[in-house]
Amino acid sequence: MNAYIDGKRCIVTSNNLKSKLIQKGFGTKKEDLLILDLFESYFLLETKKIKITKDEKEITADEFRGYVKKYIKEFTDKYLVYKDFREKGYIVKDGAIFGFDFRVYEGNSKTHQHTKYVVDVKRTHKDEMTKVIKSERLANSIKTKYVIAIIDQEDKITKIKLERI
Repeated sequence: MNAYIDGKRCIVTSNNLKSKLIQKGFGTKKEDLLILDLFESYFLLETKKIKITKDEKEITADEFRGYVKKYIKEFTDKYLVYKDFREKGYIVKDGAIFGFDFRVYEGNSKTHQHTKYVVDVKRTHKDEMTKVIKSERLANSIKTKYVIAIIDQEDKITKIKLERI
């Protein structure tokens, strides 16, 4: 197996795989470990790039999705947005440190870059304007753009970038 579940993250054990994943912008390197968040782990499992074990037993993508849903509220909607950005070549990281769902970077992970977008995921566009205004102000204060990803009933994603004029 390539990775194992450790609470709210997965640890990659294969040195060869660690190197490949780091080059593609996955994970966070800590000492000799590569730590994947749950979105990264699910994406890599779903696309058959890694195999994950839990209690020394390989788990399926469906089993892992059930596990992840215990930790991440509205995981299905957020994962749709995560996957959409990833498939378009962006690097997507957890945005909780700034109060958003995701931080999004342009595709080259070899150089340190500034966050291109911060993203919140919504099931509907009928959100409170105060939250939107606060989020845009926060994005502006960290010198990035604010994106709301809205998912409709057919799971299609509309991304709205808000900027000051």
